[in-house]
Amino acid sequence: MKARTIYIIASIGLLLVILILFSGNRKKEDQSTDMSKATFSSKDKKAGGAYVAFKLLPELFSAQSVQVVTKPFATTYAKEKELLNTDNAYIVVANELFTTEKDIESMLYYVARGNTLFLAVNSPDPLLGKSLQFTVVDGQNLQPKTTTAVQRYTDEGVPVDTAFSYKGMISGSYFSHIDSSFTRVLGTNYKGKPNFICISHADGFIYILLNPYTFSNYFLLQENNVAALETQLSYLPVDASNLYWDDFYNNQHSAQSGDFSEWQVLMRYPAMRWALWLAAGLLLLYVIFESKRRQRIIPDRPPLANTSLEFVDAIGQLYYQQHNNANLAHKMILHLLEYIRTRFYINTNQLNEQFIEALSKKAAMPETEIRELLQMIYHIQLEANVSDEYLQEFYKRIQLFYLNTK
Repeated sequence: MKARTIYIIASIGLLLVILILFSGNRKKEDQSTDMSKATFSSKDKKAGGAYVAFKLLPELFSAQSVQVVTKPFATTYAKEKELLNTDNAYIVVANELFTTEKDIESMLYYVARGNTLFLAVNSPDPLLGKSLQFTVVDGQNLQPKTTTAVQRYTDEGVPVDTAFSYKGMISGSYFSHIDSSFTRVLGTNYKGKPNFICISHADGFIYILLNPYTFSNYFLLQENNVAALETQLSYLPVDASNLYWDDFYNNQHSAQSGDFSEWQVLMRYPAMRWALWLAAGLLLLYVIFESKRRQRIIPDRPPLANTSLEFVDAIGQLYYQQHNNANLAHKMILHLLEYIRTRFYINTNQLNEQFIEALSKKAAMPETEIRELLQMIYHIQLEANVSDEYLQEFYKRIQLFYLNTK
């Protein structure tokens, strides 16, 4: 019981140490300006999160509240009846946009009804480019140590004509081909390549910005970079009936496979993921320690003793104490011959040279030793009396034979 208590205390202590170390790492990560693993999540307050942009949305739009979406667009479009109306605005900010054909079909239906879709991604899905007739060149994303201009707006209708800069991540992607009949360029990247376009589709519009870092916390908190966010979102209807912020695609790191499940939503958030792993660890500890038996261990039953050997030894001691050496020696000869018959399957009626040769081969003993043992047997059978010394020597010979043939 004492050892079991020590194990439990040690395990709990180990878990606490791991949680403390994890908390320390979290604090270090929160203070870091590294944006190589930007999440663009509305709840992430680190450099690569989009917490600031999400909190600024109510000031830029007259919508009562911003609705956070955590499911694929096709699923949301099928369940959210408000998306079937007009004047809705839907914002997606992610590193890569992994969609399905059903998602793209639902997006186009949504826009065609007179709604607006804003996509701020480094790499749009090729399926979307094929449907809207544009081509994207995936440039290298890098984070220099010096302040660099990362976004410029070229639309004449926008009064702001300033290059916005910071020391954070730079997106190098740009559009290499667009259909100018229904697409116009609104902005360029740090190399002057087009990276912000507006696509007219039926009664609605699709805006695609190949620089999601302009929604990051680190970018918006530098100088007057909030104006860049205001410029980008000024194309969306200020009086949108409903405003949606997508927190699903910024957690997708590969193409969607299979049906979407609620379990994916739980595993998406670090706090929920750690809570599930901690619960699994505690359950494992409980199984390890509580699965042991609590009743006393049943002692093993001692093996049954071979009393026949004790009986033989008692009879031998009795004959020896009565000095009936001849009778005892005859008993020993009978036992020896019986042993030879049952173990080596040799006939003991005639103890001749053939018997010696056969026993020597099967017992793997020299013929001289077997011959000496048989000579002692002949002597005992011929003599009426056997001395104590001769009996002891005969006993030693027999025991030596038993040991060598086991």
